[in-house]
Amino acid sequence: MQQGFQNSKQASQMLQFSCPRWAQLPGIELYMDQVTGYLNEVFAPLCPPGEEKILTKAMVNNYVKQKVMAPPTKKKYGRAHVAQLLAICALKQVLSIQEVAQLIRIQTQICEVQRAYDYFCGQLEEALKQTVQGKLENSGASEEQLLVIHATRAYASKVYLQKLLEFENTKAL
Repeated sequence: MQQGFQNSKQASQMLQFSCPRWAQLPGIELYMDQVTGYLNEVFAPLCPPGEEKILTKAMVNNYVKQKVMAPPTKKKYGRAHVAQLLAICALKQVLSIQEVAQLIRIQTQICEVQRAYDYFCGQLEEALKQTVQGKLENSGASEEQLLVIHATRAYASKVYLQKLLEFENTKAL
């Protein structure tokens, strides 16, 4: 089963996933519809069939209300909002919203938002690749880095399982 999956469309989607880095995020402030559209597009390759929406307006409003993220400025969301929402969208699949908020706080306390976000993106892509390829390494990471490594691996493992199940379903047809 594993060998066939590694050559499948679903495995390819995981391996080719590219998390936009800080410099690639929209440079202008976005309205709610633009934010949800953008993030749903980013995550489309990783979503299970029939679940193309990973983020809705109601979710964003709840994250602001629960103080997981700062409120928008004049109904517009900046690069930091989009970066936070991207991390939230991935990690909420495997952690509670409070745990996600705590992880974001920890990371932004040890380094600036841009660096923490880009590190998250790299770890997410690497976790997806290592999960598909069956390799998982920690390479002397710090305690704070291990938080991100394991969070992204948990998400990657969930996506891997969903994609593997999708692949198995397509074989059965």
